[in-house]
Amino acid sequence: LIAGERAKASTAYVSALHYLVAGTALLADSGWDDRADLMFPLEFHRAECEFLTGELAAAEARLAMLASRAAGAVDQAAVACLRIDLYTTLMQAERAVDVALGYLRNLGGEWEPHPNEELVRREYERTRSLLGGREIEGLIDVPLMSKPESAAVVEVMDKAIPPATFTDRNLFVLLLWRIVNFSLEHGNTDASCYAYVHGGVLAGVRFGNYKFGLRLGQLG
Repeated sequence: LIAGERAKASTAYVSALHYLVAGTALLADSGWDDRADLMFPLEFHRAECEFLTGELAAAEARLAMLASRAAGAVDQAAVACLRIDLYTTLMQAERAVDVALGYLRNLGGEWEPHPNEELVRREYERTRSLLGGREIEGLIDVPLMSKPESAAVVEVMDKAIPPATFTDRNLFVLLLWRIVNFSLEHGNTDASCYAYVHGGVLAGVRFGNYKFGLRLGQLG
């Protein structure tokens, strides 16, 4: 596993595959029962290397298997994100969106592939209540998101934005604003910057509040 991770980090994906396949073989058929803590990363990194070397069918099958094996929100998010990347690469935007929304629904909340205007506006207006008495500019000092589970949620939403641009404009806007609001509640991440900038554009173009949008964009 260590050799495979190092090779992958050096972009030696073919070599990484050899190490990861060898590691899986050493654990044999009882690996998932005896050492799931080793089997999951071996198989996950293997799927990623298959994806990166163009073995897309193998990567898709392995990720489908891992989706049922992943334990906990963080591992489930990692699998979901890689599946979203895979389906986006294959120009299967609807399948990518389905994977993302399936993950997000399991955590609760209202997630539809084609949300209506009312839901989108409600999410936008919720930003004001979350700000409370805080100034937008002060959000630059909000602590970084500390919980891995929270960061995993944002990563899935962020990954879903590119395919959502091809499937539903309202879903694209909803994802961006939910990242904004999630960041206000749980702290900033790299994805927060992206959401603040694009949310700033949408605040003006979509909701007519250009001053708010400018300040949000400057925050990003």
